[in-house]
Amino acid sequence: MLLAGAAHAETPPVKRVADALVAEALESNLGLAANAAGLRQKQAALDAVRAEYLPQLDLQLRYSEADGGRRIEVPALGLDFRFLREREQDSVLRLTQPLYDARLGALRQGAAHDFDAAQHGLAAYRATLARDVRQAYYRWLAAREAIGVLEATAALARENERVNDSLHRNGKVTRDLLLRAEAERLEVEQLLLRARATESLARRYLNLLCNAPLEREPEATAVSDADLPQLAAGIPARNGARLADAALSSRAELRQLDAGLAAAGASERAARAAFKPQLALAVDAGTQGADWGYDDHDPYVMASLVVRFNLWNGGGDRAALAGARAKSAELSAGRALAEQQIRIEVQEALTDLEVAEASLATAGRRVDAATAAYAIVAKKRDLGQVSPAEYLDAQRALTEARLNGNVTRYEALAALAQVEFAIGGMEQQP
Repeated sequence: MLLAGAAHAETPPVKRVADALVAEALESNLGLAANAAGLRQKQAALDAVRAEYLPQLDLQLRYSEADGGRRIEVPALGLDFRFLREREQDSVLRLTQPLYDARLGALRQGAAHDFDAAQHGLAAYRATLARDVRQAYYRWLAAREAIGVLEATAALARENERVNDSLHRNGKVTRDLLLRAEAERLEVEQLLLRARATESLARRYLNLLCNAPLEREPEATAVSDADLPQLAAGIPARNGARLADAALSSRAELRQLDAGLAAAGASERAARAAFKPQLALAVDAGTQGADWGYDDHDPYVMASLVVRFNLWNGGGDRAALAGARAKSAELSAGRALAEQQIRIEVQEALTDLEVAEASLATAGRRVDAATAAYAIVAKKRDLGQVSPAEYLDAQRALTEARLNGNVTRYEALAALAQVEFAIGGMEQQP
């Protein structure tokens, strides 16, 4: 079995390089940087809500000039003065402190849960990025190795075409066999072109994830079937139900949804709090006068208790409450769906790993059989005991077997990376 034994052997080079690439991506990936900036924005929003609990101090300066207005006359005293001063300044330092506002607590809790959701979202992005980097590296190695297989096959095809050309010129074979050898060479060269393009794209994507120059050549490592048990040593026993339960307790996506649900609940409480009164203390200290002289009679101090209760705002508060409740219902359904998806994801990852494991042994035997058959046919061809067509068939079978073995090996590596991601990280599992 692929996952059995050899837990204390030397770490395969492919794991060392893949781990280094993951570390590089976690340090410099642009998408991760964007998520980190979003987290900082949530922290700033939380700090802003917390500031609502603190007193607010404002300075207000006003200077006015007036013309006209009511006049007050007191004939008995010979007084005649205007109600409005021609010139007036008003300088006030105002301190306001909320004493009771039910919205503030709910808004603070909502902002705190939003920040938690952003933290868990960042952790989920990091886990996804680590998986994507590993799988991208494995795809690049597979494409690179496929090029090697096809280059070796192309050399054999060219040699076979040369031999058939010589035989044809000497009247030993008919021209159709020469043409078939040429067609076989051209087919291999076409496959080689595609493999090189695939390798280039895989390398560029890997470098993109690491925010490295797109043309950079990563360190290449060889992978054998014997390395795979070492790479899988940290995965626990394959009990799908138990691993799914463990994944539900460790996947950051679910923690993100839990925080989102808590934030939605806080939004509901904030919407209900809009129907309650608010009480605040206001203290004004300032001066008023005809000019900026600040005479002794100009300063004043006034303290107030301010009660505010909204009686009608066109149904906006009820609409906000209905919207918050709908948001909670949406997130609750999404959370339940995410649980089911993770259970399926874990089981699918384990199934893919089992298929890859079984395919490895089959692919290995196929390569051995095709290699042995080709060796026999090649000797017979040299002795003139088989037709060129039989030789081409053996050569094609060997190439296909080697390419299949290459793909199967790296599919197994990709399956391991997906299992690790699906269960929430091997280090967190029992």
